[in-house]
Amino acid sequence: METCCQAVLAPGEGVRLIDAEHPGCPGPGELLVAMRLAPINPADRLIIAGRYSFQPNEVVVVGAEGVGEVIAIGAGVEDFRVGDQVIPLARGNWASLRRVPADAVLRVPAALPMEQAAMLRINPATAWRLLATTPLQAGDVVIQNGGRSAVAMLVERIAESRGVKVLTVSRHADAPAPLLPDGPGLARRVHLAAEGGPIRLALDCVAGEATGRLAACLAEDGRVTVFGHLSAQACRIPSTLLTGRGLTVGGFSLRPAEAGDSVADLRRLYGELAELLMAHPLPVAETVPLSRLDDALAAAEAGRGRILLDLQR
Repeated sequence: METCCQAVLAPGEGVRLIDAEHPGCPGPGELLVAMRLAPINPADRLIIAGRYSFQPNEVVVVGAEGVGEVIAIGAGVEDFRVGDQVIPLARGNWASLRRVPADAVLRVPAALPMEQAAMLRINPATAWRLLATTPLQAGDVVIQNGGRSAVAMLVERIAESRGVKVLTVSRHADAPAPLLPDGPGLARRVHLAAEGGPIRLALDCVAGEATGRLAACLAEDGRVTVFGHLSAQACRIPSTLLTGRGLTVGGFSLRPAEAGDSVADLRRLYGELAELLMAHPLPVAETVPLSRLDDALAAAEAGRGRILLDLQR
């Protein structure tokens, strides 16, 4: 029986490619999926570097998301057909083959290009749910960091469709307008750009001192939602901001946020998000074979844009 190529990570070791055993034919209620494409996300890089909010305590297959094609169907599965394009809900996607429960994958519309489907699982849902962490009305303003990240672009698209203005901050001093450079004086720059609109929500993927600078932009009773750790530093917010403005600070992680959703709920949401990506596709810099994983990770680390892995090469 043929083998399965996987990118695995062991505690205290770096990521490596292995030839694993074929996962076998799907059992009752299962699907066999040939994985096609997967993006290298910041969370993947942080896990590999040992800097994520959790670290595996056993050997795991890396990969927060990806897209594949159903190639075999187990007994009792009626909602899928061979050839369906699907996204697994669980991690472990940097692999050429996966055998998964049928209720742990979502079918993707055939009209959605496969490279966009590969990026559907994490960032669109994160953007959608981040905006739900505080009530927003038309005319409100959201401040976020993350520059031209996928989440930042999707937050802009979703919020603006609801009449909510988004101001986006970049860590690069020479970032082109309309991006706002982070650093001293950020609150003044943000309030000028907000043109009087109340800033209700700050979305932080950087942490460290950046959290405090975003918090200083908020109106009274505003909220800071922290969802990333790009600085690898603890969040720092002056206590006077918290007490003087009555700010709320909370954390966000996608999978716990969706834990209470049914499969039907997820299907509806991801159907809407697929339409969003069809209308506003995310940019892809390069697609690299999984066999060249080191090159792909180096390209992602160098900031060359979103890198996709071709999981069949």
